[in-house]
Amino acid sequence: MNTNVEHIERIVSSISEQVSGDIDAYLLRFKDPKKGLSMLAAKSQIHVKTLNRLRDKIHTPTYSTLYKLYSCLLDSRIINELIEKAPPVIRDRLKNSDPQLKSSPLNKFHFDLESDLQKDPCFTELYVLAETRPFSTAYVEQRFGSYGLETLKRMIDLKVIRSIGNGLFGQGEVRSTFSAETIKSVGLRLTERFLKPANADLDDANYMSLYFESVSAETYKEWVMIEERAFKERMKLLENPNAKGSIPVFAFTAIDTLLENEQ
Repeated sequence: MNTNVEHIERIVSSISEQVSGDIDAYLLRFKDPKKGLSMLAAKSQIHVKTLNRLRDKIHTPTYSTLYKLYSCLLDSRIINELIEKAPPVIRDRLKNSDPQLKSSPLNKFHFDLESDLQKDPCFTELYVLAETRPFSTAYVEQRFGSYGLETLKRMIDLKVIRSIGNGLFGQGEVRSTFSAETIKSVGLRLTERFLKPANADLDDANYMSLYFESVSAETYKEWVMIEERAFKERMKLLENPNAKGSIPVFAFTAIDTLLENEQ
């Protein structure tokens, strides 16, 4: 058991060392490192304070942070290409952590689609439906009108959506990355559109919970870890060949502090 813990600690340490060194190497391009750091923060959408914590190796990056950071450091907007260019320790972390890559290894993942998912309800809904259940042009027109048909055509051109026959459309080969900002936007939109409070009166129809409290730092960390384990268990369940079925579902979970402007 101790050996496993030491192995994990070495991996985390090597990732932190790699990230810190790569940020410092990037800043060598600039006469003024502070200006370079500000530019990297704006480009990657990672706060300057977080970047400094990464440089000082006091912050362990999530795989989402690694995607945002290395898309800038390596100047790549496609995850598949980014992973091939990334240093080995970063490449292994991304491959082992991202559920999208495990479930869709042949797809191409583009960062540039995130702006549409964050801003456009029509794009978001069609993207999600394409992954969970086929839909027709009649549905799109009824739901979103002519704008929906224009969005559908654009998504087909982008290869985000494809025709699967019989007048139906499904998931294309091009997928989006999901940064924390995109997860929040899409999660809130799906919750507002599809979460049905009436189903809470039925056993196993859905699940909702809400809690707020003042807790210790250790308790807060445990809460976050519990939700992370639950997410991993759901992903593990989908590895069972019998897990997939005809019911389109979504799960959106969030835990955060009730402190504003915290970085």
